[in-house]
Amino acid sequence: MEVGVDKNSKITSILYGFGLGVISFFLGLCSIYVVKPLEGSALLQYSNPFFNFILFLGVTVLITFALRKKMGGIWDFSKALKCIYIMLVINHLVASVSTFTYLKYVEPTLQEENFHVMMNARIESMERSTGFASEEEKQKTIDVSIEQMEKDNESVANMTLGARAKGFIITLLPYFLFALMLAALTKNGQKASSNPAV
Repeated sequence: MEVGVDKNSKITSILYGFGLGVISFFLGLCSIYVVKPLEGSALLQYSNPFFNFILFLGVTVLITFALRKKMGGIWDFSKALKCIYIMLVINHLVASVSTFTYLKYVEPTLQEENFHVMMNARIESMERSTGFASEEEKQKTIDVSIEQMEKDNESVANMTLGARAKGFIITLLPYFLFALMLAALTKNGQKASSNPAV
């Protein structure tokens, strides 16, 4: 009975995770750097989901198939799940550390600048809204929204290392669910029983 994944498969999954992490880091940078050029544009609200969800999803699926091919082109659900999850965890670690380091030491003012762009876009959107009973209600809602956004931004800016580590761990659950889906998508046969497991 297989209780693990062979050492070579683990190493390969880790290497592919590093590659995916680097790509994720650059996709994240793209989503950050397009904020200012898109200021005032209706496309602004779609930039983050496009780079950090749609493109990331597509790249991850392609790399998962490449990982399977690198391992001989055949893997069962169990091996697929373990290898994909290893890859996704390493990706998350590399992308998170790289992004934090970049925004902390290379572009320390970028997040704050983007925050103001996003806040202005939110205010403009609410000001154009016609779903309020009166101008007074609209202004009150805008003020509450601004206050909440400023609190959220401050909490992110002052997040402790422990809070960041907790956030990292919490994110591992969605990655596991994603790995389950990818494993179901890419499984295509039984793993050879002669492959040693560690």
